[in-house]
Amino acid sequence: MKKSETNIFFKNLQDLFCGKFIRGCKERENAFKKENLINVLSPGRVNIIGEHTDYNLGLAISVAVNKYIFLTGIRDDSNKVEVYSKYLNERCKFSLDKIGYDEKTQWINYIKGVLKEYIKNGYKIGGFSIVIDSNLPIAAGMSSSAALEVGIAKFIEELFNLKVDKKDTVKYCNSAENNFVGVKCGLLDQFTVAYVKKNNAIFLNFKDLSYEYIPFNLGENTILIIDSNENRNLSDTEYNNRIDECKNAVKIISSITKDSSIKSLSDVSLDLLYRLEEKLPEKLFRRTRHVVTENNRVLLLKESLLKSEIKKLGLILLKSHNSLKYDYEVSTERLDFLVDEVTKLKWVYGARLMGAGFGGSIISIVKKDKVSDIIEIISKKFLKKFAEAPKFIECLSSDGTKRVSI
Repeated sequence: MKKSETNIFFKNLQDLFCGKFIRGCKERENAFKKENLINVLSPGRVNIIGEHTDYNLGLAISVAVNKYIFLTGIRDDSNKVEVYSKYLNERCKFSLDKIGYDEKTQWINYIKGVLKEYIKNGYKIGGFSIVIDSNLPIAAGMSSSAALEVGIAKFIEELFNLKVDKKDTVKYCNSAENNFVGVKCGLLDQFTVAYVKKNNAIFLNFKDLSYEYIPFNLGENTILIIDSNENRNLSDTEYNNRIDECKNAVKIISSITKDSSIKSLSDVSLDLLYRLEEKLPEKLFRRTRHVVTENNRVLLLKESLLKSEIKKLGLILLKSHNSLKYDYEVSTERLDFLVDEVTKLKWVYGARLMGAGFGGSIISIVKKDKVSDIIEIISKKFLKKFAEAPKFIECLSSDGTKRVSI
């Protein structure tokens, strides 16, 4: 989004905030000053390569994109938190003294979890009211949950003048999703949303949380996300089971080799894996093979980006999809259909499922001037097959989560 578009979005959100929390209450009207509102812009992310590698302490390359969660709010003297989601048209209120899991309103748990982490780690937080909106698709594999978590973290850091190291911000948000929401995800999503810079991809090593910025220039090409409309809630899928399978594989490999230095699947070489093929359960062998080969694909794609080798980049995406489909078994009929059909087009360099899988979206690298043609062709085919049209999102890179002045 252009700055002018962002300003309009936030001005509308500020007006909504006044309508929901200020007007009609004389005490609040007398105390309220619009300039005291904190505005935070938190982007979605697109993972270019490195799927299911973060919790295996491996490698990934991702970018933040120009689809956002918008947050506007102000502190008050209470110990209560009031949240209104324009996107979902839902309102929630809870006390900071008793932050409990909400079985009915699932999205509020991402906010509650972050607040609980900050309180647990000794940060003083008071009451506040906040309005949230979004043009970032939910459950599409673009990390709307991480955008919300890091957005809330940035909001309270600004609101209460908290001095927090950015890596700690990432860890608190990740812990909220792991331990409060119940999704055992790695650090990829929160790290990308917090750290990445516009016109750059970020190369991440989750073993030591080191990172490197890589110029992100696709030339006459662009990222086209295709949403299958197959929503998934990761806490209700096989996602957590994949994490457990990887942990079991590590234990078995470490035991067989008697090598205590093997602490994650990213410590396993491809050569070692094939030497152990007959000794590993077949399913765990395939899970391990995906992680080991995916780490190798990350390194190959990094080289392709640096050399602007777009054709090679596209082929790497296809290999990643096949690994996720056959070895990691996280694809679906819809995702496979989209990848198969879009890669038949001569204007498309490559594609793969994006995010955890089990539904959501695919990422494709396509010719900029052929986006309309691609949308028309794929829409017709998908509609004929599944009786509904997919959604298409052309993405530009973005800065990470930040406070915005308007």
